[in-house]
Amino acid sequence: MDWNKHKESAWTFISFLPETIKRTSIWIIISYLIPVINIAIIWGIRGDFNWDLSTLSILLVTNACFITSLLFLIDKKREITSVLNTISLVVSIVLFAFSIAQVEINMLIFPIYIYKSGAFVTLAVSLFVGLVSKYDEVEARSLIRAEKGRAKKETTVDNKKIEL
Repeated sequence: MDWNKHKESAWTFISFLPETIKRTSIWIIISYLIPVINIAIIWGIRGDFNWDLSTLSILLVTNACFITSLLFLIDKKREITSVLNTISLVVSIVLFAFSIAQVEINMLIFPIYIYKSGAFVTLAVSLFVGLVSKYDEVEARSLIRAEKGRAKKETTVDNKKIEL
């Protein structure tokens, strides 16, 4: 494994993050807008702003749907991202299924903190993978090289300095 290459790729991703966020923000907002509205309605009706099973299950199923769409957008060469996305999908589906079962049989299967942790971890993973899916490393490296090229004032050809 070439750690220098991974380090350079990570640095390129971080430096290109603002552009990637611009590209993905509308897509992510639209994907999560309806669930956020539903959770806000539930909280408004109850007057209680706690994360319970009904609100967490909305978040879990939304994460599962978002992650499922990412399966088709991720470059298969990004193996770590694909594996992370698949694990996150399985976790969100399993937790959602158990949350539905727990509500229906009215019996505690897992404590609420398991659902809450799972919902927020899968949310974080889905947002990260969403950013990665819209990130184009080739384009980012080209832009960084172009920026460095614009900053150069001179170059050397055959041991002769040439002003640019």
